Amino acid sequence: MKPTLKQKTMADFFDALGHPRRQMIFQILKETGPKGLPFHTLLKRSGLKDSTLSFHLRKLDQGRLLKRKIKGRETWLSLDLRTFFMFVEPARDQVKIRA
Repeated sequence: MKPTLKQKTMADFFDALGHPRRQMIFQILKETGPKGLPFHTLLKRSGLKDSTLSFHLRKLDQGRLLKRKIKGRETWLSLDLRTFFMFVEPARDQVKIRA
């Protein structure tokens, strides 16, 4: 039996948030709001190296958590929270905690 497309997508989503640096990037972008910010500003705020930030952004992209928009010569980044809400609520419903 093979994983379904939904299961693969959900695994990519949780993998995208499964690293402290990606959680930091997620937090920065969340605080920035829907407008987002340019790559170089995110680079400065995160304190990461260019290649390290690019790697983590690819993981967030694979998890469908990232929006990219080209404005002139800059790439602007923001969160795509539709995916976040699509998976977080159902996951919460699947887990029942008993006291």
